[in-house]
Amino acid sequence: MHESITLSLTGNSTVLSVNYFPPINLYDDSEIALLCLQSFNSFPNINENNNKFSIQVVDNENNNNPMICFITLEEGCYEIEDIKDRVKKQIVAYNSKNLTNLTFDITVDPDDFRSYIKCNGILHFEYPYSIAPVFGFEKRVYNPYNILRSEKAVNLNTINSIKVMCNIAQGSFSNHLQSHSIYEFFPSGKTGSKVIQAPPNLIYYKLNKTNIDSITVQLVDQDHNPIDNFGEALTIVLHIKRYGS
Repeated sequence: MHESITLSLTGNSTVLSVNYFPPINLYDDSEIALLCLQSFNSFPNINENNNKFSIQVVDNENNNNPMICFITLEEGCYEIEDIKDRVKKQIVAYNSKNLTNLTFDITVDPDDFRSYIKCNGILHFEYPYSIAPVFGFEKRVYNPYNILRSEKAVNLNTINSIKVMCNIAQGSFSNHLQSHSIYEFFPSGKTGSKVIQAPPNLIYYKLNKTNIDSITVQLVDQDHNPIDNFGEALTIVLHIKRYGS
């Protein structure tokens, strides 16, 4: 029987699982807490749900067959400048192929974080999987040539909270439902920066079993949806001890 034990799980996924043989035997009053989490801020903010829009050429003489440049971003972790660069590359390719002259530019106001878009084509943000909310715009059509100001602030953070779930922990709740969450955080650094979470005050949760033959730790978002980290290294260190020790 173990009075205190530290478990370290490492891998290149947001789901880490380990089997123990022989099983780890613990006391009935044992509890678990997160000691440390280390990874990189590579959690995607653009995916198949918010990566599309199009620009329609306005000086096209054939109105029955409008010329439209469809923009699709690959899943990834982007800053506004990254998005702008990817969009411009696709527009350049479209212009070269179709002999058009579409232009696009986006900036962010540092005071209220609303975006400004300058485009000489008709912006189609009305698609179901539109990037509009990321830019702070509504899902509708916007006319060209004017400098457009978004209705809301730029929303690059589709993940509001990252939960550390542990299958052998109990005692936490998400709204009214029981949860296996033992810690929550949000990566505040820039894209690609190192993420280190080491809680100064450990919060321990009671175990739902005392004969540990396996353990699974997973990172999910605020809605308990699995999240990706693009294969970056993830290390999670857990501490198990007897209550009151």
